[in-house]
Amino acid sequence: MFVGALPGTAFAQTTQSWVYDALNHLEEEGYVDLGGRDPAQLPRDELVKIVAQGLHEIDHVQQGTLADEYGRITSLAIRDEVHLKLYREQERYALKAFEQAQSDARSAEEMLVRQSMRGVNRLEIMRPLQERASGARRNLQYTARDHALAQMRRQKAEIAYAKVQERQQAIFMSLTAMDDSDHTMGGVVGNGNGNAGSSGGGNASAGIMAEPLVSASVIDTAARLRSEFIEELTDGGYTDNERAEQQLYSSVRLPEVPEKRLKIDGQVRVDASRTAGIENGQSRARARARVYGDYNIDGNWHAIGMLEYEKTLTGGGGDKDGKLKLDRYYLTGRSGIFDVTAGVFGTTMAEGNIYDSKFRGIRLSTGVPITYTAEYGKIEKAKTVAGLTASYDAKTYKVEAGMYRFDKIGNATRNIYMLNYRKPIGIFDFGAMLLHGQDHAAGNGTGYVFTLEQSGAGAWRPGSSSYWLKYYHQPSATYVSHTMNGPADYMSFDASGRGPLRGGFRGWGAGWSYTVKKDLTFALEYYDLNDLTTGRRSRTIWGALTGYFKNYEE
Repeated sequence: MFVGALPGTAFAQTTQSWVYDALNHLEEEGYVDLGGRDPAQLPRDELVKIVAQGLHEIDHVQQGTLADEYGRITSLAIRDEVHLKLYREQERYALKAFEQAQSDARSAEEMLVRQSMRGVNRLEIMRPLQERASGARRNLQYTARDHALAQMRRQKAEIAYAKVQERQQAIFMSLTAMDDSDHTMGGVVGNGNGNAGSSGGGNASAGIMAEPLVSASVIDTAARLRSEFIEELTDGGYTDNERAEQQLYSSVRLPEVPEKRLKIDGQVRVDASRTAGIENGQSRARARARVYGDYNIDGNWHAIGMLEYEKTLTGGGGDKDGKLKLDRYYLTGRSGIFDVTAGVFGTTMAEGNIYDSKFRGIRLSTGVPITYTAEYGKIEKAKTVAGLTASYDAKTYKVEAGMYRFDKIGNATRNIYMLNYRKPIGIFDFGAMLLHGQDHAAGNGTGYVFTLEQSGAGAWRPGSSSYWLKYYHQPSATYVSHTMNGPADYMSFDASGRGPLRGGFRGWGAGWSYTVKKDLTFALEYYDLNDLTTGRRSRTIWGALTGYFKNYEE
């Protein structure tokens, strides 16, 4: 039986705090193996097993010899060495995952900021970018935590291994010293000085063997633990060593707050434009409200709709004026290798330089690192629309290629081909897009768009601002419904043949965006364009104040 055991008088269901310190002490001395776990987080039955393990080890050491102790410590040293090796390997993998998560988070946040700074404020475009950025931030949080834990486990293992090595060396030195004393004693007896030699040798040997194999602090700690767990130890029959190799610590991610089944996003915008020139729309002011509903069907498929109300305050109004419409309704989710969107949704082709409006049809997207996106459906101006885009994001630059077919614009089919290149340059983002359109009615043409943007401190941070500058040269055949708030669509070829002959546009556009406060932004844009056929100049200034709201927190 373990020397120094105290009888237990009562069964304590609640583990006292000193027990955890005691178990940590026994682990430091090499008598138990917690495997990197916090004793305070272990259930009581697991604590009983660990205490039994320690008691058995101490009994074994007390009954053994110094050589047995050296063998035991050497075994522990091998165990700690292997664990340290694997902890270091685990830390390398954790660091790699952390660095990748950092890169992904930067990329997702940058894409969100750039789109918002371009003045893109439609929620069906911004929401996926926001969700991607939010997911990337969560993943970065988890990987950063895992990397920190891996570092902590490795550092702790290095300290434990160093202590075991020190103890191993001390015992070995004791063993070799004892052997030297025996040899010395034998030599003295042979010289006839047995009494003196025996006395000297005996004292030396006694001094070494008198050193306790188990320290007093360990014996005291073990006695207190035995007393604390006496009833469980007795009932469980833990009388022999049940040591088992631990499995490497596996990080458990923090539980996420359940998401709302139905998410509501909305925006209220007041905008006004002032135009000068012949080829442009009317100056006007309007108020517009949009409410998006996102219903999570099964954790994959989502049913999304958008209600829109628009009211013209000054100037001419369109067919939406004063009407509440269900303007978007579609399903989105993943099927096999494809991300699928089907129904009536908003789509942006070539960053909106070809088309940016409502689309009725289906969109499929797949692939990493090259992402392929295919769209098929119809729009207001064409009964059949097909598009295919390939995009490669190399983090330091992005390239895209696409081809789009509109059948028909008026009485002619329009095919448009696109190449795009994006690259950060210092604090700016540079973009160069090449467009080629084929349309026998409007005439074939090649165009281009150059972009220079500065994203500012943050898209949603109060007080932050950003700006962009673009130069356009786009014949009519290179676009269908342009994303700009300028007169591009009024300078397009009139397929009906009733209007004047127009050939597209060239000129400058500039924009500035400012976050007034959380969920409230102000945007200002200016366009100075010339018709490619008539040469007529048109200028437009456009401003908007937009407020956002939602029924959930990210």
